[in-house]
Formats: sequence, C-alpha cells, structure tokens
Amino acid sequence: MSTRAFTIEEVSEPSEIARSQAQDDRHRRNSEWLQAHWADVLPYARAKFLAVAGQESFIAESPAQAWAWVEATHPDDTGAFVRYIRPETGPRIYANSG
Repeated sequence: MSTRAFTIEEVSEPSEIARSQAQDDRHRRNSEWLQAHWADVLPYARAKFLAVAGQESFIAESPAQAWAWVEATHPDDTGAFVRYIRPETGPRIYANSG
C-alpha cells in the first residue's frame, strides 16, 4: 500500500488570490459559453474531445490535439478545459461487481 502526502496551505498573498480568482472567472465564462452553445456543439462533438477557451470551442480527435489548439489560439486562458464527449445518448448503468 502506497502512502501519499497531502498538504493543505492557507494562501494569503493578495497576488496569488487575485490570480486564482481570475482563473476561476475565466473558467466560469467558458463554462457559461458552453452551456449557451451546447446544442450547436453536441452533434459534432460526440466520441471526440471538446476544448473550450476564450468562449469558443474546438473539436479534436485526441486530448493532446485539443490542448494544442488551446495553447495556439488562447495561450493566456487559464480557465480553458477539455472534455471527452460520450458517443451515445441514453441511460448509463453502473453495477457493483463485488
């Protein structure tokens, strides 16, 4: 059994707090943009990787390709994200095998 260290630190440096809040704001704006444009993006994104940065999207075949697009088009957007979009709709069934 491996043991991993877990450290919690209180951050009180104003510049670090401002940086973190700015990143959260960028992520929120990207998330809200995706919510507003989800119906337009979804049909093309199934079974692919969806990157959202700068309130625009990019559909890629791999996460590396998606992150490369983010770095090339929105290098300052620290609120960008990449998600895999499931190929099908419908219910998912989870079963406990043990």
